[in-house]
Amino acid sequence: MIISRYLFKEILYTLLALSSLLVLIYVSHRFMAYITKASVGKIPAEFIFHLLSLKLLSDLILILPLGFFLALLLALGRLYKDNEITALASCGIPVPIGSIISFGFMFAILIGALSLFLAPWAEEQQDILQVQLKSAAEVGGIAAGRFKEFNHGKGIFYVEKVDDENMKTLFIQANLPNKQVILVANKGYQKEQGEDLFMVLVDGYRYENEHGKLNYTITKFEEHRIKIPRLVNSSAGQKHDALPTSKLWFSKQKELQAELQWRLSFPLSVILLAILAVPLSHTTPRQGQYSKIVSGILIYLIYNNLLNVAKKWVERGDVSPMIGVWWVHFALIFIIITLFYLPEIKRWVNLLLQPIYSLSSKLLSRGK
Repeated sequence: MIISRYLFKEILYTLLALSSLLVLIYVSHRFMAYITKASVGKIPAEFIFHLLSLKLLSDLILILPLGFFLALLLALGRLYKDNEITALASCGIPVPIGSIISFGFMFAILIGALSLFLAPWAEEQQDILQVQLKSAAEVGGIAAGRFKEFNHGKGIFYVEKVDDENMKTLFIQANLPNKQVILVANKGYQKEQGEDLFMVLVDGYRYENEHGKLNYTITKFEEHRIKIPRLVNSSAGQKHDALPTSKLWFSKQKELQAELQWRLSFPLSVILLAILAVPLSHTTPRQGQYSKIVSGILIYLIYNNLLNVAKKWVERGDVSPMIGVWWVHFALIFIIITLFYLPEIKRWVNLLLQPIYSLSSKLLSRGK
């Protein structure tokens, strides 16, 4: 029990440090990407932290298992480096594999909650937010002094100055199916009326003409309203990764079956990686604590990429859902068993090759 608590503490401290580092790297990269988009008006600045938090929540299922696997390798590697495992073995106490697997099961419950419930919810919220961004970025993401396209390139918007919620000196050009409309106004602002959102232009002119003709219809206005379409519910919940897990269990669609197997793979992978870390972390004092980190990262990347490939195969119908992504897990189980029994395998191979070595030695001695 004391050894298990000691090992638990070592793994937990290392896990917290590694996971914090991985999350910090991920957040920094994402934050810079969103800042770049906001600077060119692709997304409004006020959406950055909301979008970043949702994206982090959905991607934690990729970050945390890697942090857990590396934490096990580092913690066990340090025990080997400091000869603590050797001291335990001399006292007749083996490596506490049961405690490591128990810790893996506890962590798998957390990853399962993220994978089956929180991550799909975060993906759904991202879909809703992305639709809001398409509408809000049309107006709210406008940077002063820059021309901005809207309506898939069919219109151009320019504002000279943005002061709080008011815009000054506006220019709008819209290419409609049968005509072209140009609006010029001294100022403008957004206004909500019920469930509708309007761009209100104040003190300006409207120039309108049919395509291919030079005559313009000029209208002076004191106030001109343009309705901005609300697109919030147009595509929410359509992506497979945004569907609740309850809708996937009994579905016959191969895409939904692949998504369900993908979500179930994350908690299962935590348990398998915890078991894999036991033989993989075996090092000598000369090798050092970090000698197996590169191989551990390589195994994790191959394992995760194979799961992605297997999921795509199921979605395309190239592989039966009965086989699904499970063959990847069975391949990892085979590697785990091989590593656990590697000394025995080497011994049996040497026994089988011993007659060949003896025969070759005799032939060489006769040749001399």
